[in-house]
Amino acid sequence: MKACGIVAEYNPLHTGHVYQMNKARQISQADCIIVVMSGNFVQRGEPAVIDKYARTRAALKAGADIVVELPVYYALSSAENFAKGAVLTLNKMKADSICFGAETDNADSLAKISRTIISESPEYKSILNNALANGSSYPAARQTALLEYLPECKDIITGSNNILAIEYIKAILANNLNMTYYPVLREGAGYNDDTDNAEYASAFGIRKMLMSDEHDRLKTYLTAGMYEEICNSKSCPLFPDDFSSIFNYKMLFLKQQCNINHTDFAEKLAEYEDISPDIANRFVAAFTGRDTITEFAMKVKSKNIVYSRICRCIMHIILEIRKSMSDSYNNIPYIRLLGFNKTGQQYLGSIKKELDVPFITKAADYKNELIFDRACSDIYAQAVYEKYGYVMKNELQQNIIRI
Repeated sequence: MKACGIVAEYNPLHTGHVYQMNKARQISQADCIIVVMSGNFVQRGEPAVIDKYARTRAALKAGADIVVELPVYYALSSAENFAKGAVLTLNKMKADSICFGAETDNADSLAKISRTIISESPEYKSILNNALANGSSYPAARQTALLEYLPECKDIITGSNNILAIEYIKAILANNLNMTYYPVLREGAGYNDDTDNAEYASAFGIRKMLMSDEHDRLKTYLTAGMYEEICNSKSCPLFPDDFSSIFNYKMLFLKQQCNINHTDFAEKLAEYEDISPDIANRFVAAFTGRDTITEFAMKVKSKNIVYSRICRCIMHIILEIRKSMSDSYNNIPYIRLLGFNKTGQQYLGSIKKELDVPFITKAADYKNELIFDRACSDIYAQAVYEKYGYVMKNELQQNIIRI
């Protein structure tokens, strides 16, 4: 059986995602669609608006055959690490290809950009270093270098989905994987577009509808399964500001620890993933213990530090994601199955003997492997309880979704 992989958050699942699934199956001629999905936290540094099990059910009803979870460490990483974790997971799952949305379907141009980043020619590296020396963040410096080095690819280098598309291809090329890549041209609203005048709304726009409780509009863009999950849920929607008290308590605790031990608060914060000394100092200067996460992030962000990175840094502090953890994720530590259908079951049976990492179907049998991600899910559940008074099942009580 042939399998095509999709990397997704489905936060929440909408009709544009179904379009991509259908195109993936058509273009790749795959028998099975494998979705590597972020769990309860997503790459923008936010909680998922609805839990991973509800999103898994909706995905399987919409056309996915297998859904596996991208570990929290990768799910809350930079675009590079996010893509690397997802691509390596698909490779372990023996996927023949990957299909992703982009603002272009020109695979050759995307690959050209990816190869430029990997090879780092002296000319490209010189432009990159000059931009860094002038105070640009690494992502901004890299974009500057690419625009100057590859002016013919100017329109492709920008665009949120092109950035991830380039990282998917880069992960494939850098790791010498035998995986074909298929970009699918995005239809409808753009990634960060909150308008609803297109056939397909963006997940960002739909989250704004959720925040405003506009259920009539939601029904137009969500899949039937996703709309049903949201309507029946006792624990959604969840937004970043629902973690504000947890963040403030955590920061106060860390600050008190530093005071007691006579250590520097900024240095302590810089131990967390993605937090540079500059960001750590900005956190210390801005922190009052009274702001919401949105208010705090707006205080800290700057020309060279984008809002989404600040949100990821905040979530790294909340979830205890530290730089010291990176070595544990150089390779995929395990694969966690969230759900499957009959086609997915058949495919899993065909590759079972080829898997060379733990394949987790029952969390209770892999308590040690899942200890960190289970703790992250507990924090998500705590935020749900504080907002809705609803007690979610813990990870050891959850069953695999079968459709």
